[in-house]
Amino acid sequence: MSNIRTFTVGSLYIAGFQQSGGGPHAGLILAPNAEEGSIAHIKHQFGAWSYEFRKQRLQQSMSLSTLLKIHDVSAGAITSDELDEAARSLSECLNWTLKVVQVLHSRGLVNLTSVQHLANEFSDFAGGNRNYARRTVFPNVKASANCS
Repeated sequence: MSNIRTFTVGSLYIAGFQQSGGGPHAGLILAPNAEEGSIAHIKHQFGAWSYEFRKQRLQQSMSLSTLLKIHDVSAGAITSDELDEAARSLSECLNWTLKVVQVLHSRGLVNLTSVQHLANEFSDFAGGNRNYARRTVFPNVKASANCS
């Protein structure tokens, strides 16, 4: 069962999306409310990776299964423009997401203790969340032990 109490409006999350085969697709979601957030991610289309920044439903999504909180709004707000600017500066999904987190860390917007530990934490957490990829449940939420 999702721990929605861990979800904090205005916080930044690594989002996991279930997909057929392989591990989850990853991106970054800034959530100004519990219904919809702004997602920064890259997607593979037509043989190339492309950046996308758009609105993403948090509730009633068929594929969003995981929200790993990496920065609580209480430690300082991050705007969607700041997320978009950091994400645009980089061009594979989880690796790209982690590089954006490193850029946010270098700019003093998040506190990252170990990128490898964060990668392992996300992969372990998201790996068990396939049942959350349904419209009837909120994605599984957890605060990261490796990034705040």
